[in-house]
Amino acid sequence: MLGSGALCVLTIGTISVCGLVGQVRDTDNSKETKAAEVTTTTVTERTENTYTALDTVNWRKASINEYELAQTVSATAETEAAASETKKTEKTTTTTKAADEKLDNVKLYATDIVNLRAKADKSSEVLAILDKDDQVIASRKTADGWYAVKYGETEGYVMAEFLTKTVPESAKTEAVTTTTAKKTETEAKTTTTKKTTAAAQTSKKTETTTTTAKPKTESGSSDKAVISYTDEEFEMLCYVLQGEVGNCSEESKIAVANVVINRVKSSQFPDTIEGVLTSPNQFTAITNYYNHTKTPSQNTIDCAKRALEGEDNTNGAIFYYAPKYCGGSTAAWFETLNFCFELDGQRYFKNW
Repeated sequence: MLGSGALCVLTIGTISVCGLVGQVRDTDNSKETKAAEVTTTTVTERTENTYTALDTVNWRKASINEYELAQTVSATAETEAAASETKKTEKTTTTTKAADEKLDNVKLYATDIVNLRAKADKSSEVLAILDKDDQVIASRKTADGWYAVKYGETEGYVMAEFLTKTVPESAKTEAVTTTTAKKTETEAKTTTTKKTTAAAQTSKKTETTTTTAKPKTESGSSDKAVISYTDEEFEMLCYVLQGEVGNCSEESKIAVANVVINRVKSSQFPDTIEGVLTSPNQFTAITNYYNHTKTPSQNTIDCAKRALEGEDNTNGAIFYYAPKYCGGSTAAWFETLNFCFELDGQRYFKNW
């Protein structure tokens, strides 16, 4: 029995030892588990620390973006610098283009009715109105499309698009007519001299012969005339009428003639037709008389006679202008006067 009991005790002891060993092993396993947990925690912590480091890297990337922004600003500055250089180049080119072209007194002709202005500006004062085919002498062409010209005794500017170098047919015809007229006049004077010498004609006959060589426009003062005038002044008046309103109605021709007559009568102006027509910057068409251009038609001559013999439709007007060809301060000045009437696009005024 004792042996059996000892065996039981031994068995129990063995079981206890085994249990203890199991506990020890469990404990070791627990330690291993804990160690694994600690390791996992450490890895986690390290991983978290690693993420923290990545956050830092992300911040560094932001700095790189800022660097890229700086590169963009630098590129923008370079672009602006290039644009500035381009503008300088364009400015230099513009300056080169802005140079005026000097001309050697080139003859040009108006392609239409156009204003002769004091400056190369559409709002500048109108000095004269050129009719189609009128001739001017150009000394310079501006870069912005104007010719500096001389029209008779008046100097100013005309837009280049209204002038041409092509000689109009009317100018060719007038040149031939003028040459023929001069030749006829010379021949007539020579013939008169010969007749006077050979036949010893009276002074009256000599005067009559000489008169036949003068232009058709001559018409000395008659008893019907409202003012006195010479044959030369009558011719001047006819040339001015043809230049000013040659393409208009008879009423306009008579009206312009009466403006001249009214000025002769007025104390504000010279007391002769020649004095009125040759006043500076008044009747620029007087250049037609000196240049023998725009020869007066018979109708114009007849209208001049009618006006000088008392036919008056002006109500005392002494000024007129065409709004179509005259604007700015000049037109504004006219409109301060007393309006009389409007005819064929021209407005007539008096100042009393």
